[in-house]
Order: sequence, then structure tokens, then C-alpha cells
Amino acid sequence: MTINVKAYANADDILIAWQPDTWSNDWVGFQLERRNNITQQTTVLSNRIPPKPGEKPVADAGISSTQSPFRRCIWTDHSVVDTDNVSYRVTAMKSAANGTFTPDAASVSAWTTPAVASGDAGGGLSAYFNRGTLMSQIVSRFVKGDASDDSLRNFVKGLSDPANQARRYLSGDALHEILAFLHDADLRGSQIHAAIYEMNDEELVGALKPFGSRGNVLLGNGSATKPNIAGELSGAGLTVKHRDLSNAGRSSPSVHNKFVVESDAHGNAIRVLTGSTNWTTTGLCTQLNNVLIIENAVIAKRYLDQWGKLVAAGNAMPPALKTSNSTPTSDSNISVYFAATNGEAEFKPVLDLIKNAKDGALFLMFMPGQSPLLDALLDRAQQNDVYVRGVVSTMMPSKNGDIVSVGGEVVKSGAPQQSFHDDVQLPHGVSATNEPSWADVEFSVQQIRNAGMIAIVHSKTIVVDPFSDNCAVITGSHNFSVAASEKNDENLVIIRGNKQLAQAYALHINGVYDHYSWRGYLGSGGNPDQIYSLDGWKPGGGKEQELDFWMEEPVPPRPTRGAGSVGAAQQPAVAARASTKTAARKAPKKSAKKAAKKSAKTSAKKSVRTSAKKAKASKPAKAAKAKKTKARTTKKAKAKKAKAKK
Repeated sequence: MTINVKAYANADDILIAWQPDTWSNDWVGFQLERRNNITQQTTVLSNRIPPKPGEKPVADAGISSTQSPFRRCIWTDHSVVDTDNVSYRVTAMKSAANGTFTPDAASVSAWTTPAVASGDAGGGLSAYFNRGTLMSQIVSRFVKGDASDDSLRNFVKGLSDPANQARRYLSGDALHEILAFLHDADLRGSQIHAAIYEMNDEELVGALKPFGSRGNVLLGNGSATKPNIAGELSGAGLTVKHRDLSNAGRSSPSVHNKFVVESDAHGNAIRVLTGSTNWTTTGLCTQLNNVLIIENAVIAKRYLDQWGKLVAAGNAMPPALKTSNSTPTSDSNISVYFAATNGEAEFKPVLDLIKNAKDGALFLMFMPGQSPLLDALLDRAQQNDVYVRGVVSTMMPSKNGDIVSVGGEVVKSGAPQQSFHDDVQLPHGVSATNEPSWADVEFSVQQIRNAGMIAIVHSKTIVVDPFSDNCAVITGSHNFSVAASEKNDENLVIIRGNKQLAQAYALHINGVYDHYSWRGYLGSGGNPDQIYSLDGWKPGGGKEQELDFWMEEPVPPRPTRGAGSVGAAQQPAVAARASTKTAARKAPKKSAKKAAKKSAKTSAKKSVRTSAKKAKASKPAKAAKAKKTKARTTKKAKAKKAKAKK
């Protein structure tokens, strides 16, 4: 028997996927080893799940997968650091005496092709990510299991301190690379032109000040910008401009870019930093974001030209600017659009990419509304002829800017298409009511909101066919919404054919999806002990499509399961699936079967749109309810405070 293993890397993580060609009924899990290809040192990776259901949390360092095997076939190694050159090996484990485990010597896999943890994807492109999820086990460990409101306030207060350990962890490579970009540009004596939606992080502000007269900053109309920021930058000698498309001090329509262009002493654009990351402490530490660096003079010049056009336009969006925005600038495999555009010009090439996806599409979206891009992705998920995974994060502000609801949806192919959850707040933490015995209670979304923050997926990214020569990455500041296309300042980058970049973003999306889907499963009453079973990873199991995708196997159409179905009645027989597995791999990929009938598809899409309209109609009621709740909460807080004084 052979276990095939693959490894994929970005700057932060390495994802390992493995698939046996034959399964043994004696296997209960897998040991995973990592080899440093420079020193040849081998390490057995640790699991964070105890050997048996019902046991207490393991030590912070985890427990060796020799003692507690991984009960899955995909694992992400978070312990690698930048430039690590490593390979992985998998061994199946069997039960032994006294609750221990022993390796199946016949199952030991070969070492994977070396994987290097790096943001450099080649072709002048680099991608980096933060770890901004407050509702997580690592944050629970930072606060030593104290998930109280006071603990959260103290934790968040510390995130503005550059020396804070939690800040360094949560901001991750995103903060490091923004600072490195600015530092390197300053050392070269370069000029910078930055267009930033909102800014309040003192470390980033401090990194701009050394540029003095070589620095140029266009501040947008984001509500988080501190009043003193413009004065500090001007006082350091930088040129500071302002742009407010609302013309009234509101944050919408948004001057929503987050880019910095580096130019040499002669004004020639060299490179540009863009992505989704707001230059705020929350953007760095409490939201999930990405940073993309493009070292391409043609693309960088287009960003530099755009900076000048935005400054010249003042607080307006003149027709000439929209016309200019509607024409992309392309060089090699990179294209960039700016918004606002005419006729949603930037969406057309993205819709074509989604429509023509052959293997899979992964995505993260923030407040896309009734986006044609989301609609197209939901179509592909409903067709179930390619692998689709995504997370959509939404929030609803009241007229005065208070957030009155947070919602979201985990989207996957092979699941019934449903409306976005009005009754489920995502992301939500592991609570005392759904806490596995081996997990710590996490901060809840309600606590986060009460503390004046929203923990959201803010990264806006679509990846198509990441293992194909025709792969594509779509990212930037753009929310993928019609409103952003019609009214906002945005940038949207499309990069084709860079598999390393596509796989780096695919890992990023997969990590977010796993985080959301597991907590959503627990929140809906799912049994956490299901994690101890390997059945889902075997042929015919619920994880088969996911495993085929990461093993770069064909992902044939599969029947869509009924809502909430997890029983064997809806599952194909394992034996039958196993007998056809090899044939499916050898056969050419087919389009979705006609069984996914047009009437079913139309009905599902109608359900989504009806729910969206229903949600929209309920906004005033929700806002009114939230206002009353806020009043009651304030009243209780005042009473409590008065009582405390006594």
C-alpha cells in the first residue's frame, strides 16, 4: 500500500495532504513527520487533540502525533517560519495495548518534494497574511482561558503596543512586510505615494515619518482615522491630502484604497504594495487580511498615476475618472482595474474566470451585497462540478454607525444552497455550551462587538484553479460589491498563471474556511467527537471531494446532500465508491450532470435572493431592536456602575 503526500506553502503555513491508495481497517490515524532539508533534522509534529474523546486539553506545545495520531488527511503546519525548507512524511497508526498506538511499518510514505515557507511567489509577486482572528484557541491561551469582558478589554488595549506578543502574532507577516516595504524604500532614498482608507496604528504612522518631504499620503474617509494623524504626518514634512466621496464626513461612498507606491529619486515608479489591510490596529490584529507586493514598473506606474488622478478629483468622481478606471493596465500576467467604473467593467474578466473554472474556486468576501461575482460562485457551488469553498462575512451598521448585526455564510460545493444566516453570527467563538472537552472557551462575537470592534473576514480574494497553468488570483481593496464598483475608490488586481501565488492564497482561504466551518458545526449542535473518526476521509466520505482537490485529482460531480444530512442514508456506499475511485481518476473530467436540473438551480438562486430581500426589509426592525437593546444595556451598565460606587 502507498500513501501519497503533497505539501503546499505560503509565507505563514504549509498545508500537507495525503491519500492512501488502499485503506486498512486497522488504521486509526496518522503520524506526521517534518524534515528540515538543510539540517536533515526530523521532528514528529504535534496534535492539539488528546488521544481519546472526553479528555482534557493537551499542553500548550501539543502532543506528539505518535501518541495522538491525526484523524484526518489534511493538516496545516503553523510552526514553520519564513525560509524554512522542509519535507513531510506520513505513517498510518494502529491501536496498541493500553490505549497506545503503533505505526504500520508497511504504510510509511516517501518524503514530499521540498516546500519552502516564503511569501515570494516569483515574477515580482509576494503575498503575506495576518492572523487576525480573536475568536481562536491561541487567543484563549494568550488570556490564560479568561474569556470575560474585562479580559477582552485588557487584551485589546495591549494590541496597540508594538512590543505586545499577541500583537506580533495576530498581525503576522502583514505588519512585518508593510514595515519592511517602508523601511527599504526609505533606505534607498525613494519617494512614496500612499492612498489609505483609514489610519490609526502608531507603529505604521511612525514608519511613514522618516520620509519627510519624500512622503505623500492621501487619507480617505474611513471613520477609524485618528484626528491627530494628518497633523503628525504634516509635522514630519510629508504632504497630506484628503478625499471624501460622501462630502459629508461619512465613510460611504468609500475612498477605500490601501496602496503605497515606491518611486526612485527621479519619480520612476518601482513597485507597489496593495491588498485588503487597513492601516489600523484592528485591521492588523482583529480582522483577517492580506498584503500583495508587486514589483513591476508598469503596474506601479499605473498606481502612481491613479494617486495623482484621485488628488486632482478632490471629493468628486468625475466621468473622466470612471472612464479611465474602466480600462485596465496589463503587463505580463498582471492586470489592474480601479473603481468606480462604468458598467462594472472590472467584474467581466472575473466572471469569465469563474465560469471557466475547471477544478475549483476558493474565495473570501466582505460585505459583497448582491454581487454578480458571489452569484457566479454560488452557481458553481450549486452545480457541484468543481470544488468550491468560501466564506462571506457581513455586518450591518445603523445610521449612527453602530454595528447592529454580524452575519456570514460558509459556502461549499455539495451542500444545499441556503440564504445567508440571519440567526447565526460568524465568526463566533467556541462557547461554554458547545465547548469540546479538549478546547478552551473563546471570546464571542457579542463580546467583540460590545468592545467596539468587529472580528471579520476582511480579506477580499478569489482563487481559480490553483494547481493549473491557467490559475488566477483576484484581490485588492475591492469588496466585489455593486456599490463598490459604482461609487467607491477601489483597486482590483487579476494575476494569471502564477501557481505559487494561487496556492499561497488558496492556503489562506482554506485556513479561514476551516476556522469558520468547524465553529459553525459546533454552533449548530455538531458532535465534536466526530473528529476522532476517519470515515469522512475514506472513499465515499464527506471529505472525499476536498481531499481529491488538494491531491490534484479530478473532482467529479457528486450528488448534493440534503439540508443538514449527515447520516449514512444520504452517503454513497464506501465499498461502491472505492471500486470506482481509480476509474474516476483516469477518466476525463465531465461537466455537471443534467441531474442538476435547471429548475433546481433556479429555485435555489431564488431562495438566496428572496432571503436577501427579506434581510434587507428587516434592517429597520433590526436597527430598532438593537437600539432598544443598546439602551437597556446602557441603563444596566449605569446602574451597575452606581452600585459599584456604593
